[in-house]
Amino acid sequence: MSSWKQTFETVSQELEMANRKKQALEDLLAKNRMSRPTYEHLLRGLEEEINRLKTHQKSLAKNMTERVKELQRQISLIEMFLTSLELHRIGQEVDEETYTHQRDILTNGLEASKIELKQIENALDKISK
Repeated sequence: MSSWKQTFETVSQELEMANRKKQALEDLLAKNRMSRPTYEHLLRGLEEEINRLKTHQKSLAKNMTERVKELQRQISLIEMFLTSLELHRIGQEVDEETYTHQRDILTNGLEASKIELKQIENALDKISK
């Protein structure tokens, strides 16, 4: 699993948990199951945690956006290498075995890059909601 993905999932889960706790606090206060001072004390701690997580998430989103740009460049380069390889094959400058081996390697790299790009884009969509 990519390092960004593990961090993204952890931060998202922690943020979701903190928001659920905040909602639970509000529910407890509304049902008069805690005093206002206790609520405000606990709320301050949760809001600090939520703000810290949101800041971390924004930083992560920035890094993920940079990774998107890097992957887009990488995909473009791999596509150019594949095209060049095809031209060399057509021009009979490489034998079939070499062509097949290099094409498979480049195609696998291209697919892996596209998958990671899509995963990051989906994660960024979740952050922006």
